[in-house]
Amino acid sequence: MTMRKFLLPGLFLGLLLSAIQYGSAQEKPKNILFIAVDDLKPLLQNYGETQMHTPNFDRLAEMGATFTNAHVQQAVCGPSRASIMTGTYPDRTKVWDLHTNFRESAPDLISMPEYLISQGYETYGIGKIYHKGSTSPGHDAKSWSIPYRELNNFDPEYGEPAFNYYQDPETKAEFEGIFKEAEKKGIKKGKLRGYAFDRLKPSTECVDVSDEAYQDGIYTVEAIGQMKAMHASGKPFFLAVGYQKPHLPFIAPKKYWDLYDRDQIQLAPFRDLADGTPRLAYHSFGELRSYSDIDDDLRVGQQLPVEKQRELIHGYMASVSYIDAQIGKLLDALESEGLTESTVIVLWGDHGYHLGDHTLWNKHSNFEQATRIPFMFAGPGIEKGMSTNHPVELVDAFPTLFDLCGIETPAQVEGRSLVPLMDGDDNTTFIRPFALSQFHRRNGEVMGYTIRTDRYRYTEWHENTYRTFKSYSAENIVGIELYDYTNDPNETRNLDGDPAYVSVRKEMKELLYHRLTE
Repeated sequence: MTMRKFLLPGLFLGLLLSAIQYGSAQEKPKNILFIAVDDLKPLLQNYGETQMHTPNFDRLAEMGATFTNAHVQQAVCGPSRASIMTGTYPDRTKVWDLHTNFRESAPDLISMPEYLISQGYETYGIGKIYHKGSTSPGHDAKSWSIPYRELNNFDPEYGEPAFNYYQDPETKAEFEGIFKEAEKKGIKKGKLRGYAFDRLKPSTECVDVSDEAYQDGIYTVEAIGQMKAMHASGKPFFLAVGYQKPHLPFIAPKKYWDLYDRDQIQLAPFRDLADGTPRLAYHSFGELRSYSDIDDDLRVGQQLPVEKQRELIHGYMASVSYIDAQIGKLLDALESEGLTESTVIVLWGDHGYHLGDHTLWNKHSNFEQATRIPFMFAGPGIEKGMSTNHPVELVDAFPTLFDLCGIETPAQVEGRSLVPLMDGDDNTTFIRPFALSQFHRRNGEVMGYTIRTDRYRYTEWHENTYRTFKSYSAENIVGIELYDYTNDPNETRNLDGDPAYVSVRKEMKELLYHRLTE
């Protein structure tokens, strides 16, 4: 028997097994590239922000669909990420903070990649997919067929950044002095981070280093390597890449800062408290005030100095452009591997971000700047270059991806597939007329529920720890907000009580009531 004759039966058997598992080549399940970007608001060129340099976000928009009126379920990363990964709302996951693990609060839920493993997928996560402070060991190990690992292969020219953040030699030297001081005081390693940050914690950094000197650069290198390895395995894959910027501190290589002239940077057009808006709607941005170059005595309604605002916005913009470059590298790798036509891409932000509007910074609110996110899809079955302003929710990502990949959506999922909005056919419809979000105050004793339509936002603040799994009572309402984005896009005035909006208020109240009680 010749070697050729010996190999043919084995080759035939392999092809037969492949056909049994996946069907024909055309029927092989699609891959999923799942891109999460921390603290990313739609401050992007393809969302109409002409001051931004984001060519690769533009490139992705041209490849598929952009949702310009997309909103998260809660504007902070723990609840938001638990929602997208399970396809359920915060009142279902019971994750409303940065400490609760949905595996403990709602143990019957499964995650998106966990379910995909049962469908024959390889799954791997890089960077921040879940909130790291409220996740099971292994960054929710059930989600990954390839074990999650922390990366520290930073560019050797610069070494490991201090606390995975800072590469400025002066900053690193100052931290070394603080470490020695702490050692003399007998401060244990577990308390060293807090001790150091009480003394030094810059909110921005601009130094001339490579992309791989920081975390997001090495995430990209890892993602490309895993993309190639998973492609070679022959199995469909779910590759999740979670970028940390533009989260504070606002850090990016100098070349991305150089894209912008700080003197020309636009400040938020409305930097005051809105007329008639309940005090509950605001916060005093404690996250930003934790940085050593920010006045920690600022309270609700007080503004940062204008020059500090410009510096922070500059840093945020530079960080966004840094992430834009990483996305370009991912798209290049997808093309070079020949995977563009067999991979569904979704890109999302875990919430929006305040950059001085309403005197606010960070997220943690029900205002437009906190709930609204970039939300983009590309790949087979999606019309290229399309955009829609229909209100949609981040929780819709789970069923949309499964619909695009031909996978049955688990019964637990509360979101809805957005495929009817992406097929280019005006005759297909999507019936939900609003997006639902929520945020709490007074340590969760008060919860604000808000709906956003194509034109309006209506918010009710409910006390007595009301949640949607409890009985609705109008007596619990301690504050109401109504905004008209056609006439007042910056939310400068609460229209609740305005005689001209009585019918609008009634309609919006009914929509929210039915949503909360269904």
